[in-house]
Amino acid sequence: MKRRLCILLAALLAVSALLAGCAAEETEAEGLSIYYAAGDQETYGQSAVGAENWAGGSAASTVDEVFARMQEEPGEDGLSQTLPDGVRLWSWTLEDGVLTLNLSEEYNGLSGISLTVTSACLVLTMTQLDGVEALDITVDGQPLPEGSQVPLTREDVLLTGEIQDPATVGFQLYFPLSDWSGLGTEYRETELYDTSLTDQIDTVIEMLAAGPGTDGMEPAFTDLEAHLDSQMMGDVCILTLTESWAAVLSAQELSRQALVNSLCELEQVEAVAFSWDGEGQASLEGTYYADYG
Repeated sequence: MKRRLCILLAALLAVSALLAGCAAEETEAEGLSIYYAAGDQETYGQSAVGAENWAGGSAASTVDEVFARMQEEPGEDGLSQTLPDGVRLWSWTLEDGVLTLNLSEEYNGLSGISLTVTSACLVLTMTQLDGVEALDITVDGQPLPEGSQVPLTREDVLLTGEIQDPATVGFQLYFPLSDWSGLGTEYRETELYDTSLTDQIDTVIEMLAAGPGTDGMEPAFTDLEAHLDSQMMGDVCILTLTESWAAVLSAQELSRQALVNSLCELEQVEAVAFSWDGEGQASLEGTYYADYG
């Protein structure tokens, strides 16, 4: 899935007020500013990040110390943790002012606005350390794809300019009927700051997992992480499954078809294929097309 660090930041950070407030806090208070998400955790609104002072930290603190502090829950009201549960800092390097964090696979569970805000918090926090001018992030030693691995400076995050309005995007979704005799449909609109195909795929999967808004239908799947890595090969959307996802989609034909039909409603997707390493892989081999019957 697309891993961007900087896209949407102008839209998500209410930059003018935020810049002034954060700059004042950092110059007046001793210690280190630790950044968290601020405002509505679902939409984040315009005040996407906020900071609380860590009196025990300083520009001389180690990267490990600061990362461990960022994993703690904020003490101030209105701030919330952004790092995913269980994420670990495997290693880090600092070269020519660029700090590279090598994080564990849990970081890949972030997407869309959550990924953007979390990355912004890391940049704003880590660039206070001595010698750190920019931040790069890898996961299990692998760079994040599609150019997002370009190191970000504090100035890249604290952008100024007009706030970009979100776009309203409509999705045709398919859900199993309550008696599991077939599929029903539901049209839903939502606001997206990024309307790229990858983010639309993410949104479809999240909506299917959340369930329908009308009676007579059921969620396409439950008790699964509402995120799958995706890539396009021509007009085929390839989803990388975990074992739990593979088990559900292998056993529940209607859940699989609801997912396929919903994704095939996207303009650039004509078919869906699945990829994973594990037992029973042959049960989901091949390419799946929409079936509206």
